[in-house]
Amino acid sequence: MASTLGLFHTTTDPVIDLVDHFQGKQLLLVVDNCEHIIEPVAALLSKLLTAAPTLRVLATSRQVLGVEGELVLPVRPLPTPVPGRPLAAGSDAVALFAERAAAALPGFAIDEGNRELVTSICQRLDGVPLAIELAAARLRAYSLEDILTRLDDSFHVLVSALRTTPERHRTLESTVDWSYRLCSAAEQDLWARLSVFADGFTVGAAEEVCAGDAVPRKEVFELIAGLVDKSIVTRDGEAHGRAARLQMLGLLREFGAERLRESGEERVVRLRHRDYFRALALRGSTDYFSPRELEWSRSARREHANIRAAVEFCLTELQDFTAVLEIVSPLQLYRVGASFVVEEYRWLSTALDLDLEPSEIRARASAACSYAASLMGDGDEGERRAIESEALAKQLGLQQVLADAACSIARASFFRGDSARTLELAREAAAICREVGNAAGACEALYRAAVTAFGMGDRRASEFAEDSLALAIEHGSPFRTASGLWIAGLQDWRKGEQERATVRLREALTLFHSVGFVAGIAMCCEALAAVAASEGDFERAACLWGAADARWRGSAAIFAKAVVRSLDTELVDQAIRQALSEASYHAAFSRGAGFSVEETLEYAVGGPSQPPAARPPSEPVRLTPRETEVAELVAGGMSNRDIAGKLVIAQRTAEGHVERILTKLGFRSRAQIAVWVAERSQTRE
Repeated sequence: MASTLGLFHTTTDPVIDLVDHFQGKQLLLVVDNCEHIIEPVAALLSKLLTAAPTLRVLATSRQVLGVEGELVLPVRPLPTPVPGRPLAAGSDAVALFAERAAAALPGFAIDEGNRELVTSICQRLDGVPLAIELAAARLRAYSLEDILTRLDDSFHVLVSALRTTPERHRTLESTVDWSYRLCSAAEQDLWARLSVFADGFTVGAAEEVCAGDAVPRKEVFELIAGLVDKSIVTRDGEAHGRAARLQMLGLLREFGAERLRESGEERVVRLRHRDYFRALALRGSTDYFSPRELEWSRSARREHANIRAAVEFCLTELQDFTAVLEIVSPLQLYRVGASFVVEEYRWLSTALDLDLEPSEIRARASAACSYAASLMGDGDEGERRAIESEALAKQLGLQQVLADAACSIARASFFRGDSARTLELAREAAAICREVGNAAGACEALYRAAVTAFGMGDRRASEFAEDSLALAIEHGSPFRTASGLWIAGLQDWRKGEQERATVRLREALTLFHSVGFVAGIAMCCEALAAVAASEGDFERAACLWGAADARWRGSAAIFAKAVVRSLDTELVDQAIRQALSEASYHAAFSRGAGFSVEETLEYAVGGPSQPPAARPPSEPVRLTPRETEVAELVAGGMSNRDIAGKLVIAQRTAEGHVERILTKLGFRSRAQIAVWVAERSQTRE
């Protein structure tokens, strides 16, 4: 929950972060599918509601939470046809069946000849939406008569075993069971094995984890296609990169997991799942501080739920703490740029406390744990873990790890607030790293030295910054290049070289955006505000300062904010306030604070004097009737998935329409489309 809200790098207790975030705010928190962790969810929500009385929670669950003040709203099945009344009268169930049936069998429509059969199917399924969708998908292979007959057969098979289950759930279980029995033996095996994936998978991952024995690797691709045809597996419509991402609904995954347990293959498949995602994590050891780091970090971020599942399996089932350290330790860039540092710190500290055997992986993990602790602002714990790493590296003669430990000690010292000590430790760490050829460590140590020296007013800051930036560029690291450009740009600003500072800071902002580091965007906006103020453009400076404030609130990354505040950049804000009237300052600040991330990027990098808005192209642009219809739906706040459902088209088709609209109009965001539609509407009126 905290990760979704961007509340990370703060304390070791995310509940405290959530309480602080919700206090005094009027927000609606949606907590979907609680039943599998009902007790901890209820306890958490009780704490949050007590601490933040203005918070409202919408929770979905098969079971009542039991939290004080809870208002239970049963979600009823879709209305089914009432005997003796026209089919069109209040039958959402039939409407859903017709829509899904048309998608499965193009040209299908309800008429006098099939109306009674469709009515009977919807009544048999009690109006349960998922059951209706699964049944409608069968039209690819079965007639309506076949579907109704097999639904009755499947239901009677399960009734005796599920007498204590509510009728509605029995209907759904029977529909899922029928879907399972319609699959081939190989498809059934694959369905069960795919249940080990958390929050989706790629075909490549499925081939590595699920192939074997009854499921030949060469057949996995076609078997997945078969499960897609049967609506067991769906493609994530938002993923259109090199590897399509596939999903399985929670209920279908649970059904498969039960079949996997019954098969006796669960441990073997989960071990393969662990090994696959351990290999992904280990790529961090080689891909970090290289041109490959961006692709790797994005992959790791997409697969965090699977990485978590692998780690928890090692902790709870296998009690293989070495494997935990192997998986979590290499997540260097991912740890900085994503919102899971508290979770990773817990994994590392738990495994280190339970596996005391001296080894290289323990030495590396201690340095990684120090990194995580420092990012959370705990300099004391960061230094303790770094010293452990240093001692073990010396004992085992691990020169590379010794260099990493030196960097960790300098980093921890920074968060303990000792600038003079930090500067010396960072310089020493850079020297050690260079001596053993640890370029990534040297780059970071020089960056730490540059930031510390800048805050102290030490003239060597520029030298450290340029050296760190040169290393980052040489090795092609987007993240470290962005960091180097930021501190080098600040140094240019201090020296009065505003044009050079602007170029560097804008490039840094773009790179931070590309790696998904929102706090980096805030850092650059504050620096660009300082440049604007130095050039006398105080309204632009206030606008940028407001944009930075919004991004800080959206990231809550205290490690990055601590770095910036150590440089006394708040003095810039004071200067802006003094130069503008209170009304002008607040107007400009509020304008920037209202920017989205994309709008912030456009304003800060593009440099328009006014906030970004939908600007009409220089020549008239004509959208096709379908594109105009899609644009109006976008303006109405509909997602691509909603648009696809509304127009009865494939989601990818809807996305293609949106992409062409953006291209034709020269826009970068859906918000600009909404403004354009509103302006056209006003013109017509």
